[in-house]
Amino acid sequence: MSGIIQVRDAIRNFLRRFDEVISPIFYFIAAWFMFWSINKLYGYSELFERNIVTFLLSVICALVSAPMAVLIGCVVIIFNCFFVTKEIGIIALLVFIIIYCMYMRMFPDCAWILFFVPIMYIFKMTYAIPLIVAIFAGASGIVPAAIGIFLYKFAIGVSDVNSMLLTAVKKEDVDIYSYLIDNVLKDREMLLTAIVFAIVILLTFFIYKLPFDYSWYVAIGAGGIINVLAFMIVGVMMDMDVPFGSLVFGSFIGILVTVVVQVCKRLVDYSRKEVVQFEDDDYYYYVKAIPKYGVSEKKKTVKKITGQDSDSAENSIQKNVSDNVQAKRNNQANGQRNPQRNNNQRNGSVRNNASGNNMQNQRPGRPVK
Repeated sequence: MSGIIQVRDAIRNFLRRFDEVISPIFYFIAAWFMFWSINKLYGYSELFERNIVTFLLSVICALVSAPMAVLIGCVVIIFNCFFVTKEIGIIALLVFIIIYCMYMRMFPDCAWILFFVPIMYIFKMTYAIPLIVAIFAGASGIVPAAIGIFLYKFAIGVSDVNSMLLTAVKKEDVDIYSYLIDNVLKDREMLLTAIVFAIVILLTFFIYKLPFDYSWYVAIGAGGIINVLAFMIVGVMMDMDVPFGSLVFGSFIGILVTVVVQVCKRLVDYSRKEVVQFEDDDYYYYVKAIPKYGVSEKKKTVKKITGQDSDSAENSIQKNVSDNVQAKRNNQANGQRNPQRNNNQRNGSVRNNASGNNMQNQRPGRPVK
């Protein structure tokens, strides 16, 4: 345990020391993944597929706040949708206006989930999403997780419409609005996935906040089990194709990531738990105090002396003692000499004063007329 804590504290201290450099690099990498996922799902414009454009946009997002970076990503999606058809561009514009007004302005700290969910879909790690969102964002992450699922399904719908337009003889024959409504808004799999995500996030966050020992780790384990059971039950009831291997693997990855995050956030020692009770004029207080794990200071090492080293050490000690004794004797001798010298000085000054007075008395005076 102490080794884990030392590694964690070393990483923390390093990040805090170079925070001004590491934070922009981290935001740059996150922004690059965001634009990479946008080009993967909505890559209809050659302008935004250029590496230099992606690099410049990532640099800009690294220098602004997270909600502003998400807003820039939404604008890029809207521009890509306009390259397909004008109708899809207008639909995307209306959708993101609604998302921004209804959620991003009220919960800006959870805006990153909107693009985190599509990225996890691209990496086939869908079933790890609810556990990670529950630990990082809590109950407030339910809505952005559902919006992220919608963005991924909307990207698939736009891709299908684009394929239909490329193969159609007349573009007017393609009913874009009906297709998007039937295949995106009425997508049963999308709705059930959002519901299961909400259930797993709520239950995991609820257990996470309970005041019993090891509640954080129980919440993570229970969330993984609930995640597997909920998707299996929904898959059987609604005749959905839920791959069991991907479900278990994704849940395991979610558990692993959340445990690592929890260890980095806080690690407490439940064996030293204390419960304190006190009161004032208005209230009774019941306080439970659990100390955090910490690395104890390094103990001083005492060198053991044996053989010739012990003889030299004894000789040095005897020499120091004899020097101290000799110094004390010299100080005492100097103290005895100083009073005799002071008495001689006083007697000399008295003789000098007396002789001076006698000389004044013997000096002849002025004759009186």
